[in-house]
Amino acid sequence: KICGVLKEIPCIGDGDTGYGNAINVKRTVAGYAQVGMAGIMIEDQVSPKRCGHTKGKSVVSREEAFKRVQAAVDARNEGKDICILARTDARACIDFDEALYRCKVFRDIGADIT
Repeated sequence: KICGVLKEIPCIGDGDTGYGNAINVKRTVAGYAQVGMAGIMIEDQVSPKRCGHTKGKSVVSREEAFKRVQAAVDARNEGKDICILARTDARACIDFDEALYRCKVFRDIGADIT
């Protein structure tokens, strides 16, 4: 029932960390696109992720974060009709400058929204 509605109403899905490495991220994005999601959000938290309001959350390295976003963009560029939202928790875990840097690189990699 939900999948049928997705053809009529654009909906963004929370892809969390992409559920693994870059290969898993690519598979996750393809799956979300296949069921009709208009967009997917991929984030840079360490997996398994923690709720945003709890203590102890952390982000992956820049390299790993960029690989996740690249994998999502690659899935989109291989014909998946989906918007890529790349999110960072670096502001809470590191600082504002790191968050801004990651967002700029996410954009340069090809994320539609950061």
